[in-house]
Amino acid sequence: MNESSEFTAHHLRFEVEALTPLVLPAYTGPSIRAALFDALQHHFCPASAAGTPSAEHKAFCPVCWLMATEKSGHHRGRDVPRPYAVEPPLLPGEKNRRSRRFEAGERFAFGLTLFAQAVNLFPYLVVASPLMGQAGLGIPLRENASSRQEGGRGRRGQFTLRRIEALNPLTGEVAPVMGEGQTIVRMPDVPVMARDVAAVSRAMLGRLDAGSLVQIHFRTPARIIDEGCLVHRPWLGPLFRRLLERLDALRGGFAGEPPVSDREHLLALADKVRLTHDLTHWFEVKSGSRRLGRSTPVSGFVGTAIYQADPAAWQALLPYLLWGQATHVGKNATKGNGWYEVRVSESASQRISESANQ
Repeated sequence: MNESSEFTAHHLRFEVEALTPLVLPAYTGPSIRAALFDALQHHFCPASAAGTPSAEHKAFCPVCWLMATEKSGHHRGRDVPRPYAVEPPLLPGEKNRRSRRFEAGERFAFGLTLFAQAVNLFPYLVVASPLMGQAGLGIPLRENASSRQEGGRGRRGQFTLRRIEALNPLTGEVAPVMGEGQTIVRMPDVPVMARDVAAVSRAMLGRLDAGSLVQIHFRTPARIIDEGCLVHRPWLGPLFRRLLERLDALRGGFAGEPPVSDREHLLALADKVRLTHDLTHWFEVKSGSRRLGRSTPVSGFVGTAIYQADPAAWQALLPYLLWGQATHVGKNATKGNGWYEVRVSESASQRISESANQ
């Protein structure tokens, strides 16, 4: 499934309504990814449900192609990442990272971004979403299970799908994919494209003030490994190295695009960018892995970092940083990690004040 075409990112927003009491953990990305994987596997890939699928099965199964841990084959010596990323709900009290309870009838939303040709598997996701709701999501609650069910153990809260929207965060365009109460589903058709990235990059450069400060707000934990070591502060150099690797792998693996040609020059520029204000904090969290039989860390830094560089450096770096808003950066992107937003405000002092209050 490696066709030559322009790399795109299709952002989808799923709005759901709780049918029973439902408690989302402090960080829901891994839970959503696991629930989606289970729904796709159990209902569309019986070979996976029965055990480890054969290589022959994986070669033609769309679910295995989309949801497997890594794709066979290598790009620059690395496995090709999966062509999607989860955007977990951003709940009130995000800074405190507390769990959130929803009563029956309350709503929340989560997102999923599909890269390049992966959008062709969108119909599977439409069917899988209600199945996720039937199986349940979040922290098991005893009030959701009778004494005859689950042996009196807790059961995750159930939800129903209400609507799906496609959106382009760069242009602000939103298009209904499945309206509330409707059964007709449209294919997503407002992707993030290179022309959108270029246009927003030019607009941001035009708004840079004399200090040439750019802000990155890390919505979910960014877990950056550099030279074998876990990075605990949002230095732009290590982050940008991982971002270029991920972009090259995704664009080459799923759209047939060539690697970034001026890599060394870009990395040198990123290493020189100064971190002027670090308003991030470390968020410690683990994710259960049935494949490994243990929990694995998905911890990382969250919050806001403010960087300074000359306009020429930002002109080169901003387009890649804007793509990273869609692709995420660092480890565990499929589980929601490394989701961030690039911002340029009119006033540096206003930017710092607003960031400190988030």
